[in-house]
Amino acid sequence: MRAFASHIQNALESLAANRMRTFLTMLGVLVGIASMTIIFSLSGGLGQMIIDQVTDQGGAIVVVRPKEPGVNNKNIISSLATSKAFTKSSITEQDITSVSKVDDVLAVSPLASFSSDLKSANTTLTGNVLATSPDLEKVVNLKLLDGQFITNTAGANNTVLGHQMAIDLFGTSQAIGQNVYIKGQPFLVVGVLEKQSNAINFSNVDFDNVAIINFGAGKILNQDTIQIQQINVKVNSVNNLEKTDKKINEVVAKNHKENSDFEVLSGNKISHPANQFIEIVTMVLALVASVSLVVGGIGIMNIMLVNVSERTREIGIRKALGANNSQILLQFLTESMIISLAGGFFGYIAGYSFSYGLSLFLPFTPLLSVNIALIVGGISIIVGVFFGVYPAFKAARKDPIESLRYYN
Repeated sequence: MRAFASHIQNALESLAANRMRTFLTMLGVLVGIASMTIIFSLSGGLGQMIIDQVTDQGGAIVVVRPKEPGVNNKNIISSLATSKAFTKSSITEQDITSVSKVDDVLAVSPLASFSSDLKSANTTLTGNVLATSPDLEKVVNLKLLDGQFITNTAGANNTVLGHQMAIDLFGTSQAIGQNVYIKGQPFLVVGVLEKQSNAINFSNVDFDNVAIINFGAGKILNQDTIQIQQINVKVNSVNNLEKTDKKINEVVAKNHKENSDFEVLSGNKISHPANQFIEIVTMVLALVASVSLVVGGIGIMNIMLVNVSERTREIGIRKALGANNSQILLQFLTESMIISLAGGFFGYIAGYSFSYGLSLFLPFTPLLSVNIALIVGGISIIVGVFFGVYPAFKAARKDPIESLRYYN
């Protein structure tokens, strides 16, 4: 232990003798670790936000979604990027009816969104229309700024506007009693939603920028060709969630004749599809960020080789005084490790500080976890050892007699 402490002290003294060189060498590792910290903390925060949304609903939420055969972790990026994963939804109205009859189900809301021209007295814009049921208010816990939620009254074309949608159409959120024309048909505005804290949620709907209508009206507007993106289900208790999830799976599977063209997710599993995509994108970005680490590692190796060359006589003297090859190797390897770990430490602080600052403009908080700290710490150690071992071996193998003949 005393010998190791001596190595650390000697390493710190050597690095302090060339402060600017040490700082510039450390900078490459710092940038790489900071980049990885930003990526991991933001992606983790995004995934946690979706989980928190489900928890805010008491955790008793089940979602039924279409699933294309062949869409898996390997091709999920291409499927999502091209928006072709669910060109024709496998979810049907029969599924809605079957799910609503399951015991312990409190509310069922199908989600069928489509793009359409929306026209007010003075404004025409292309926006998102969501056809659903009045139960959506209970399932997603939507808050109204004014008015009431949509009704299922036959022949009653009414709509609830997102906060920003109301402003875009009427110049104000006070839009109750106004008419909005959707695909040429008039809809009476009966409610306006409160401004949403974020556009990312387990319903995959930006509730700030949407016109919500009842499901029957949506079918009529689309001549019965409406596609159901998912079914949101609220269960009476989180204690019954597992049992209800299983029962919903059974009734939907019966409708689909055992075809695996759907998935039933509940609790924290609702965020898994999004998390899979987030994880893949995170790994791709992490690979890009690792380029900075490689550059930083090469910088460490180059500087350590320069140090070995400049300290050849010192190496010869230490060997003449009894130092063996292992002690010399450990001395230089310790120096490279200190540079790398210092870069990792300050990189982690800089990365998380940047993420936190960026989160002021985002709807979620970056994830600060021990796992991220351990990952970037481990990466720093690997970089220090991998790129420091060659210079350390070169120093250890120097001939003491030849080294003593060396003059700076």
